This record gives sequence, C-alpha cells and structure tokens, in this order.
Amino acid sequence: MEEYVKVDINNYVNEILKNSTVIEAEKFARIIAKQGIEGEEVISWSIDQNNTAIIEKKDTVKKDEKGNLGWIVIKADEDGNPIIDSNGHDNRWIIDNETFNKKYESDGKDSLLYKPKGGVQKFVQIKDNIILNQWGSDMKIAKGGYINITNKDDLYGISKRDFEDTYKIVNNIQKNSPKL
Repeated sequence: MEEYVKVDINNYVNEILKNSTVIEAEKFARIIAKQGIEGEEVISWSIDQNNTAIIEKKDTVKKDEKGNLGWIVIKADEDGNPIIDSNGHDNRWIIDNETFNKKYESDGKDSLLYKPKGGVQKFVQIKDNIILNQWGSDMKIAKGGYINITNKDDLYGISKRDFEDTYKIVNNIQKNSPKL
C-alpha cells in the first residue's frame, strides 16, 4: 500500500513552485450533474501509480449558507456517458452550488449534461503521494497529480488520470517567483 502524507496546500504549492514549471491547461470535458439530496454520501475513486483503486474522498451533500444543495457530478465521455475506470468505478464528486454555477453551464443537448465555462487555468504537478484537506474533507492524490493554482484563494488537487481526462495543456511556463 502506498504511503500518503498530509500536507498544507499553500506550503506544499510554494515548495513546488521553487523548482517547477507552471502548466497552463484548458478544461474541455463535459460532466453529468444533478443536485444531490441532503446527506447523500458520495465516494470519489481514483487510482495510484500501480493502477490500484483508492478512495480519493468521501463526502456528503450539504446545503450552503443560502440553502442550496450541492451538485453530484460524474465525468462524461464524448457521447455523454459516464466514464468508467479500469476498476469499474465512475468518477463522481460533489461541487457546492456556487462553484458549480461559476464553472459549468448546460450544454443545451441534454438536461443532465454540462460543459465547462472559463478558460486557461494554471497548475503545478504533485511530486509526492499527498493528502489535502479541501472543501472540508481529506482527499488523497497520488504522485503525478496536479494542484490548480489559478486562484490562490481556491487551490485544489486533481489526480493525474482526471487531469488527463479533463484538461488539454496549452503552455508550460517556468515560474520566476517562488511563491503564490
């Protein structure tokens, strides 16, 4: 079993930025999404370097301060079907309502399919097996994954597999400043 170390995301990113390249990438993947039911549990699966299934994160659907429920989202293929990994898991997670509405919009073809809004985002690649506390719960990310550093107030991790299924790299930049 691979060892994972809990890290502070800001300190970890600042250490990576000292000797690493910033990757610019644009999200292209669509998702299947619906608002969840309060208390509904969602398990997000990923894989480690050996293609072994790991529980990336367990979370439950909650209401935000405005009373809106979070969204359960599943990564979709080009035809709008759930992407199933080699271990038989779909890739699902919870996004709070405000973030969902900032990042996604209906694709206009199917009431459950959404396409990304936005543009180019910035990432650094993870050098270790880590555990991040993001959005109130711990998430395991295997070495080779990425941390989105586009917004220093909203840093978050993504596995290598999910990054490759979701983003297209558009540029690599050598970082001049060692801090966020």
